[in-house]
Amino acid sequence: MSGNRFEGIAPSPVSLLEKIAGVEREKKLKVIRFDVAEPTFPPPENAVKGTIDALMKGRYKYSSSWGIPELRGAICDYLKATRNVSVSEEEVLVTTGGKFANYAFFSALFKPGDFVVLIKPYWVSFKAVPMILGINAVEVWAKDPYHLDQEGMKTAMRKRPRAVVINTPNNPTGGLLNGRDLKFLRDLAEDYDLMILSDEIDWAYVYDGKKFVSPASFKGLGERTIITDGFSKVFGMTGWRVGFAAGPKELLKRMHVVQEHSVSAPATFAQYGCLSALKGYSSHIRSVVRLCDLNRKAVVRALSAIKGIGCPVPEGGFYAYPRITKGRFAKTEDLATALLEGAGVAVVPGEHFGDDRGHFRLCYALPAAEVSDGLRRIAEFFG
Repeated sequence: MSGNRFEGIAPSPVSLLEKIAGVEREKKLKVIRFDVAEPTFPPPENAVKGTIDALMKGRYKYSSSWGIPELRGAICDYLKATRNVSVSEEEVLVTTGGKFANYAFFSALFKPGDFVVLIKPYWVSFKAVPMILGINAVEVWAKDPYHLDQEGMKTAMRKRPRAVVINTPNNPTGGLLNGRDLKFLRDLAEDYDLMILSDEIDWAYVYDGKKFVSPASFKGLGERTIITDGFSKVFGMTGWRVGFAAGPKELLKRMHVVQEHSVSAPATFAQYGCLSALKGYSSHIRSVVRLCDLNRKAVVRALSAIKGIGCPVPEGGFYAYPRITKGRFAKTEDLATALLEGAGVAVVPGEHFGDDRGHFRLCYALPAAEVSDGLRRIAEFFG
């Protein structure tokens, strides 16, 4: 059927799995997985133990579709400690992964034909989900690496959008919104009665003395902002599929309806594992951020030394977003295919993020030896 709303939706990076497996079978080599935004470090031991204990205690029946109360309360404390954001248990919805929290935001709060503002480049699902739901996206380029273009944002207001979607630290650029960006966003939201979706899944990965600031901590933005987050990226608990949304109670009630009538709730024992992860998490976070910072520096150093590639220094996240400055590839989709088949290295082309300027995304939350091997392969490929 032509002209349907599913046409033109970029695939999720997860869709590369089958292609990668095929290359590994054919080439008889291990592909270096710079493509998937999945940390390879293990989850906290207490999270694993808490999950097993929950199963052994019979906590495998349905939970409340809001999430278990103990976890909702712990999330309140977590947000206060890490972001200076004060919410009550009634303002927290535990979701089936952070991705579903984002889906519920779009599904619950907007109708087909509404407009939302996306900052380019954006995580692929921020474009895909509105398209699936018949919601229109107004795309505004960020100022590199990820700052708000004030004139571009003002122009976007002509469409009378109902929300702005931000993701900081940004996937794919690793850029970080600063106080100036958020003050402008607050003024814009007040002038045009906007809601804010703040995806903060990578909040802890901030480097070089910079600091993550949630828009929900800003006076005048907190009552307009839905925070989405989860346990995948900071705690390495991708398979638990537990996330959360936090924000104004009346908005969360509508998001809860979406969850209750679709996926019900996350697995109960997984929620108890996440509750355990929120006990004494500071040392774990310091450790994984330190490891990623070392990898970040190695990636920037190695890619910047390759002729034809420019690699800005990421401010946060665990993503590098290099750009092909010259060469034989008209699209980074072609480059990604050639790297995978020719060098056994998987990356995600910029086109998946709404970006046709020659960028590709490389995730470096891997063991240092794999990062080193992958960078060697890329250097040899371009050499």
